Amino acid sequence: MNDLLAVHILVAALFLLMAFRAFRSASVTDYLLAGTQCVGLVLLLAGFYQLAYYLLLITAAAYLLSQVVTGARPISRLLPVLGASFIVLALLM
Repeated sequence: MNDLLAVHILVAALFLLMAFRAFRSASVTDYLLAGTQCVGLVLLLAGFYQLAYYLLLITAAAYLLSQVVTGARPISRLLPVLGASFIVLALLM
């Protein structure tokens, strides 16, 4: 259980950082993406793990697509990949 708790904390921290970065970009689609990530985080903290993980996995893919389309630096693309990998790890545990 402690390993899964650590994964929950890491997922929450990574997606909170992604939501913050999306809010800073000041475009309508990034606001929508950040709002969806915040809903996923609330679901995660409320204990709806399965639903939260699938929602956050979808937002990680959308965030990565947004990073690729806008031409962000390659290091910025690692954040959604890392978040998605932790979600997959949690789903497999």
